[in-house]
Amino acid sequence: MYNFQFISLKELKEIDYHGDFLSCDSNWISNWFSIFKNVENNVLGYKKRPYIISAYCNGKLAAIVPLVKLQRIYCKCLKLTFVEFLDQQWCSMGNDIIAVGSLDHNFTEELIFWIKKNIHFHFLFLRYLPKTSVLNKKFRMFHYAGAPFVQVSDYQNYEEFSSQVYTRRFHSDLRKKLRKIKKDGFESEISFNTINEESLAEIRRIAKTKKIDGKSFLYADIKKEAFQLQMYKLFPSQVVFLKLNKHAVAYGTYIDCNGERIGIDAAFDRDYRSYGVGIHCVDSIIQNSFKDGKQKISFGMGLDSYKFQFTNQIDRYYMCFDYKLRLKSLLALPYFKYRLKKEDQQVIKNLQNINGNGRI
Repeated sequence: MYNFQFISLKELKEIDYHGDFLSCDSNWISNWFSIFKNVENNVLGYKKRPYIISAYCNGKLAAIVPLVKLQRIYCKCLKLTFVEFLDQQWCSMGNDIIAVGSLDHNFTEELIFWIKKNIHFHFLFLRYLPKTSVLNKKFRMFHYAGAPFVQVSDYQNYEEFSSQVYTRRFHSDLRKKLRKIKKDGFESEISFNTINEESLAEIRRIAKTKKIDGKSFLYADIKKEAFQLQMYKLFPSQVVFLKLNKHAVAYGTYIDCNGERIGIDAAFDRDYRSYGVGIHCVDSIIQNSFKDGKQKISFGMGLDSYKFQFTNQIDRYYMCFDYKLRLKSLLALPYFKYRLKKEDQQVIKNLQNINGNGRI
């Protein structure tokens, strides 16, 4: 039998533990809540309150469950309360029960029973779970997201990797774009920089051109920018610039954690689209990861088609849900079941399309 109790974010930071994901790190969790706690909308939620649960077995810490309780509004008047992983609302790198010791088959049942008894809510939504999650023993897992990656340790060097993974067409495209760069009188170079005010100014300038393609400009959001900058300070990180005649035209930022290089943000200047500066920048990051002896490179959450030019592997992530027997829960349940099944089918379809192209 397990004993559960709530602990504060401060107490969480005092515990020495190892999580499987960057999102499980106590610095990530506490900074996320500190920055976003007063940001209120239907994505991040209203009236957020952290509920960090510690689980003990025979007096020893067995697991940590970093949750947040929040509210969302539907149809302008229906207020529903959710319990979710803290950070799954934006920028999750993967979430799960943080197992400090071994967990037996009773753990999940006891945890959910305790949560329902001690937290007042309508729905429990837990997203970005690996298939191996202990929660898989109790809940049905819905497909939710994917993170393409390269298992660097599977290859002797970059040359072996690129010959096995890059298609003939992509190899040709890389060479053609490089010839075009030289033909048009540009000298290209790659630079690896710390992320500071100087490099951030270049990042903002390049990222802003995403708006030309109708994509969002992250750095227009003060809070999201603040969170990313804080993470760059707390973890080993760099920005990689591809420059043409000393002018930065593409970038990629990453964080190194537990032997894994995790892509956080990337963009290219749309004025230089025809030169393939974006793909050359990413390719340079991959080459450098081999030189640095990394075990793995993750391209982050999202099944963007461009990522599968560089890899044929993907980490799949799932979600599960539960609810309390309350009037509002029962009224909203058909809607959420429909949404979950639809999202599940859409992710499966996206994965099948990628697989149909021979990439995974």
